Amino acid sequence: MGMTPSPVERSRGARRRGRVLRHLVIAVGMSLGISLLAPVSPAQAAPAHKSGKQYHLDCGSGNDAASGTSPSTAWRTIDRVNTVTFQPGDSILLRRGTTCDGVLQPKGSGTAGEPITLGAYGQGARPAIVGGGARATVFLRNVQGWVIRDLDVSNPGPADGTPRVGIYVLLENYGIGRNYVVRDVNVHDVPGCDCLQPELENSGGILFKAAGSETATGFTGIKVFGNTVSGVDNTGIGAVSQWSHRLPLYPAGTNTYVPIRDVHIHDNRLTDMGGDGILVQNGVDPVVERNFVDGFGVRATQSHAAIVAFNSDRAVIQHNEVTGGAANPPSFSFSVDAANSDIVYQYNYSHDNDGPFMLMCAFTGTYSDGATIRYNISENDKDLLLGGTFEIPVIANGCEIPIPDVKIYNNVIYSPAAKALVGTLHQTPMAVRNNIFAGRPEGSTIDDPVSVYEGNLYHNLASVPAGDTRAVTGDPRFTDPAATGPRPTQGFRLACGSPALGAGVSVPRDGGVDFYGFRIPFWSPSIGAYQGPCVRP
Repeated sequence: MGMTPSPVERSRGARRRGRVLRHLVIAVGMSLGISLLAPVSPAQAAPAHKSGKQYHLDCGSGNDAASGTSPSTAWRTIDRVNTVTFQPGDSILLRRGTTCDGVLQPKGSGTAGEPITLGAYGQGARPAIVGGGARATVFLRNVQGWVIRDLDVSNPGPADGTPRVGIYVLLENYGIGRNYVVRDVNVHDVPGCDCLQPELENSGGILFKAAGSETATGFTGIKVFGNTVSGVDNTGIGAVSQWSHRLPLYPAGTNTYVPIRDVHIHDNRLTDMGGDGILVQNGVDPVVERNFVDGFGVRATQSHAAIVAFNSDRAVIQHNEVTGGAANPPSFSFSVDAANSDIVYQYNYSHDNDGPFMLMCAFTGTYSDGATIRYNISENDKDLLLGGTFEIPVIANGCEIPIPDVKIYNNVIYSPAAKALVGTLHQTPMAVRNNIFAGRPEGSTIDDPVSVYEGNLYHNLASVPAGDTRAVTGDPRFTDPAATGPRPTQGFRLACGSPALGAGVSVPRDGGVDFYGFRIPFWSPSIGAYQGPCVRP
């Protein structure tokens, strides 16, 4: 399929790059109703404060000379809030239905049991904070123990590449910052730069950054849920770090490695992302789940992904829905990025992207080890032909450095318009089992001589991969792959008479349940993401 590395790739491959997806652009020279996100339960609310004061801000009719400790004595301006060092258990509450202009940069730290809360009071719409093109609208710098909720945050400005953030938590030479919650916030209209590398100034909607070079710095406890993020450049929701160097995974990193622990990003809705949707760097056991991303890489100069982990251990990315990915530069729904170990992508629904479903890619100066991609559905994701000759398939295997122990099983790759379903750029052998590959009527391709294929179903393929002695060919008989509405993934269940039923091979440590919640049979599982009983017309 012509995926030989170009001279540009060979000459630049040794250069350190902040993110592997940028490398790809340099190289080529250029359901279960998961869209209806589960509501946040009351049990997820911030813990009740045991002590502390309530301060009120009314940008419509407050008075900065007042005490601020009641609605009738509310302050008037953000500048007044910024003069106070708040204590554990305190609250800063903005009056609903009002708009405050400026940068809110409060001081003080809370604790796990008594965080400082930035929220709302009164009736009506969320209170709005408008940054007006500043570095950040809500800026928490070298503080910890904060809950941010029930706000409308924007940072409009010219589309001139200036780094901007909506909600920015920045730790510089701080040590370990603990306990941050961002929930039920609307972040929108944050034009910025397409700047991936953590050593640069970054842009984003909700961004956590560990910076500096003197005191080892990181985070423990980042919870981001129930938010909407739209019209944001670079990264919608992200955690990045300049404390990244470690062996053997990231020898090209900076400073010493400091992990970011206890990260849970869930039930967020992101639309119109200039770059990445959700990015976690330096994560240890991070979980990213039940998010909806519609539109990513749409104002990019570099490749991006809807949801991705980088330099992270045992990331779990599951039950997300991704659509609207850009074609140029190529954007991927998901990526087994560089410097990761044992990442898991499972139970995700990727559909109708102008770019591919999955990229496996490590570059010189990094090493990745282990990835599991299972029970995902890719529907109508595209392959790409760049520069007239460089072909990127729906599953793109490899950049510069091979990634060992990649397992891809029980997925559905349904791409009736894609010429190339799987292809190999570099030698990354994958174990590919129990997947359904359905291509275009005139025949799609799988060009992957280095991987092991076993027990897959192939429909509308030019040829079956050599060595798949358990291959099944023919129509998988999905119930309705063209289904629309709130539960389109129901169309990828298997109708009675499907050749995929009970035709798969057993996979050790298979995760226990399929995309739909059915248990995986120990013997003779079905091929694809559905393990339930056949569906009768």
